[in-house]
Amino acid sequence: MSVNTSHPLDSHPLAAHPLATRHVLGGLTRRQVLAGLVAAPAVAAAASVLAACGDPNVEPAGTDGAPTTTPGSTPGSTPGSTPGSTPDTSVPAEGAIAHPTGADDAIIRYGAEGGFVAPETLFVNVPSLVVSGDGRAFVPGAVPAIYPGPLLLPMGVRTISEAGIQRLLALALNAGLLAPPPDYSAEMMVADAPDTVVRFTVGAGTFEHRAYALGFGVDDQGAPTEEMTPARQALLDYVQALGGLAATVGSALGEETLFEPTEYRLRATPVMEADLAGMDPAPTIVDWPASIGLDLATASDCVRVSADAVGTVFTDADQLTHFRQDDVIYRLAVAGVLPGDPVC
Repeated sequence: MSVNTSHPLDSHPLAAHPLATRHVLGGLTRRQVLAGLVAAPAVAAAASVLAACGDPNVEPAGTDGAPTTTPGSTPGSTPGSTPGSTPDTSVPAEGAIAHPTGADDAIIRYGAEGGFVAPETLFVNVPSLVVSGDGRAFVPGAVPAIYPGPLLLPMGVRTISEAGIQRLLALALNAGLLAPPPDYSAEMMVADAPDTVVRFTVGAGTFEHRAYALGFGVDDQGAPTEEMTPARQALLDYVQALGGLAATVGSALGEETLFEPTEYRLRATPVMEADLAGMDPAPTIVDWPASIGLDLATASDCVRVSADAVGTVFTDADQLTHFRQDDVIYRLAVAGVLPGDPVC
């Protein structure tokens, strides 16, 4: 069995996104197609960010990861910014950037959204990185490079210290990202690409930065073909720093383990048996357990269900597994609930 063991955060932020790795078509993954568009200058840009941060293998010295500030600014705020909704925060250490501290809070949430993909793929779209308020970092895990793959995309989780969180927020502050977004539009010839989206929730408010086809505008030689505006370059530099998370925060990270969600979100789509008959390989149809207590007919949009109720039903299933309930067959899209996920 061929297994894809590369880590999603060690490559380009969009090429590594789960939307690019979900399906294998004709022996060539969408990830490989998108990876061919990655620019070498983007890697150089990331290196410049890391160089500006000092030694990437150690935690920041002096103030336990406290950010530097520009003249006329105060830690945790950006001059001239208009705060969004202000979350509850703990009292930060002197010089630190305030942020929410709850297990369900997402301080930083970064990934790709949209693009030319199926609705079910969009539903199970998971971020490339989530940093939670209680000091955890979530990243997509490795998946087998075979079809059918697992129904659930695995997620890795590790601890990240407050010094590591402050380092990431300091980079964002110095890049002008802890503020309302600038204009990220640019002239380019790229179709059906996703948006790169980075959301910050800090004491000053919630700020979302969204740029279409960020880093995709290059030719075969890696020369830029898009208008790389200062705003787009700053955002690209930052997500490249997130892409090299271990190098960016060093010893602030703990060992990675498999994330075991306490809750799932799912979407059920009815399918006709005649449509399943033509599938190759043939799908597996199993009975939906009554013990879960969920009517799949009510799950056409989005519902949540506890992991305790589901047991191993989802982890035992693959992409060809379908579920029968009341003589109706359903195709499910399922993902573990992560900090910052919208409420169904």
